[in-house]
Order: sequence, then C-alpha cells, then structure tokens
Amino acid sequence: MGHAQFFKKYFFYEGEIGGITSFFVKDADGDTKVVTVGGLSFRGGLGIHNEDNSLSLGLNSGIEGNFKHDTGILPVYINSRVMLGDDTNKVILAFGYGRSFQMGPENLHGYLRKYTIGFANITDRNNMQTFFIEANNHGFNFPDDGLAAKTLNFGYTYTFL
Repeated sequence: MGHAQFFKKYFFYEGEIGGITSFFVKDADGDTKVVTVGGLSFRGGLGIHNEDNSLSLGLNSGIEGNFKHDTGILPVYINSRVMLGDDTNKVILAFGYGRSFQMGPENLHGYLRKYTIGFANITDRNNMQTFFIEANNHGFNFPDDGLAAKTLNFGYTYTFL
C-alpha cells in the first residue's frame, strides 16, 4: 500500500499546446516574412516530482505539425525539469532527450534534444500552469530542402500535480 501512496502523492500528468515559429520564410508572392507561425504542437506526459515541486522527471510524447515542410513529427522523450522559485511562482529549466520520427514516406528519425525555459505559477488547486519557449533539435534533415529539423516553440503547459 505504501507504493500506491507514493505514486499518488508525487505523480503528475500534463498537456501542452505550442506554436512552432519559422523565420525568414518566403510566401506565395515571393515576399519574405521575418517571423511566421510554422506549425502547431500538441504533447502530453506523465511522471513524478519531489515534495516541493523543484525537480521532476517525466515521459512525454505528442505530435508536431510543421506547416512549412508539410509534415508531422512524433517526438518521444524523457523530460527532466528543475523548478526554481517560491511556493507560487517558478522559473522552469528543462532538458528533454529521446527520439523523433517524421511521419511520412521518407521514414526519417533522429535523436531529439529539447531545451526549455519557462515561467510557471501554482494555481489555487495546487496545479501548475507554465508559459515557455523551447528549442528542439530532432536529429534529421527535412527531405524537401535539406534543412535541419530544428524548431523554436512558444507555448502553454498545464500540469496536474
């Protein structure tokens, strides 16, 4: 019974939505846009955290739809977080490592490395909402133009603690 109480008390699950940005993209008229929305990402995860919510380790996955390259990417990764701050506001530093799979006929894949910084606050219900910016390196090149599959994402995560 002690094991069940540990996981109930220190277990979390979360959902995330993000926007993938693209820089210096030419539109259909040939005009260059400095910054555009390059896609959307939807991810979720589950894991464990310590008692004061300063460390966590989770398993995450989801889908990233990349509009510029007309493809989807499926990341599967372990995410570690350090959360610095007081009981209500925290700065999040996170590192994720795992695998990324391109969804398409090319069957591309690589080792994912993900770096995140965010600002979080603990809600009245003792859950956590986070606004973040992250850089992802998916470990392969897009087939249409040979560019590395690297993205910069901005988004929102809600974590049920």
